[in-house]
Amino acid sequence: MVDSMRAGPAADRQSGLASRRQLPHSLRRLRRLLTALVVTATVLGTASCGSPAGVTAAPGPAGPAARAPGAEEPGSQAPGSGLPAPSAPAQLPDATSPRSVRAGPLGPDGAWSLAWRDEFSGRSVDLDRWRPNWLADTDTAVTKPINRAEQSCYDPANATVKNGTLRLKAERRPCRTHDGRSYDYTSALVESAHDYRFTYGFAEARIKLPPSDGTLAPAGSCGPNWGVFLLNGRQHPDDGEIDVMECLSDDDVSWHYHHGTDADPRGVGGYPPAWRGDMPGSGGWHTFAVDWQPGRLVFYYDGVPVGSTEAGVTDRPHYLIAALAVSGSAVAAPQTMQVDYIRVWKRTDLGRTEQPGTEQGRTEQGRTEQGRTEQGRTDLAAAPAD
Repeated sequence: MVDSMRAGPAADRQSGLASRRQLPHSLRRLRRLLTALVVTATVLGTASCGSPAGVTAAPGPAGPAARAPGAEEPGSQAPGSGLPAPSAPAQLPDATSPRSVRAGPLGPDGAWSLAWRDEFSGRSVDLDRWRPNWLADTDTAVTKPINRAEQSCYDPANATVKNGTLRLKAERRPCRTHDGRSYDYTSALVESAHDYRFTYGFAEARIKLPPSDGTLAPAGSCGPNWGVFLLNGRQHPDDGEIDVMECLSDDDVSWHYHHGTDADPRGVGGYPPAWRGDMPGSGGWHTFAVDWQPGRLVFYYDGVPVGSTEAGVTDRPHYLIAALAVSGSAVAAPQTMQVDYIRVWKRTDLGRTEQPGTEQGRTEQGRTEQGRTEQGRTDLAAAPAD
């Protein structure tokens, strides 16, 4: 059966070639001429008439995102906000469709270069980019959680790559950490502390957060577990913590920035109205990003600015973290958070606002573990797990 199916098209192609060879030379020339005339007429008709009725021509991968009718030009100011005026979220392809890297991040204008990325196109977590646990000395260690409110360990086995996405899974499965601690749940995390740290730039991730019922519903939502994409400094909170996206409280998506000292921890954050409860749009995939400039942080959700701060903005190198943790009194398990890509961009038009940052590769072992100083969240302890 397979051999005959393969032979059929080949035989047809050979028969077609033989038929074309038997045509007189003058007829072949006439057919080529008629074909050229048809193609030319089609091109001229498209150029004069535009796109067919009801069809909007989409820009190429390097083109700008389409704006809704009446939307402000990029860079214009929303009244009283200090932020560019929001535009309609860009329509993003499903993670399973063919992808190409854009000429810049989703949202801000300007000229950019891609400094670092992981498209998760392999068969497993790239251990040259990530360590799939919480700041351990090896890639295989099962580690304790980030803070005392979490009820799960981080097991590298729960961080997998499949069909072009990173899968971070939380499940009800007892686990024991490399230092002898036991937990009722197992979850997943990847961090780049040992492999990549940077100062300033645009950090962007495309993520599908699991809704609170534990499925991967098309609409998208989050909770009650703690899904997060963040940038973190070595010393906490002195070096800063930039929470680009975290799922908190009643299925709300929020951004936060933490800084200060252990004696005087400080923080600021926001809950964009459109991101409370169910997420906007009809698809479960969304992009979450931060534009980290000297003295300023601007947070973008689906290419739209949702918040900013200039308070105590750090200039210390940060590493990347993506995680799904079982945290707080409410639990949903099993649950999976998917990540399509994580990218870090650098501006090339440095005369605008930013100054060049720094990148660092694999660093020394034994770094200080962070505590969290989240303000206004009752189910998250301020101190790290002992």
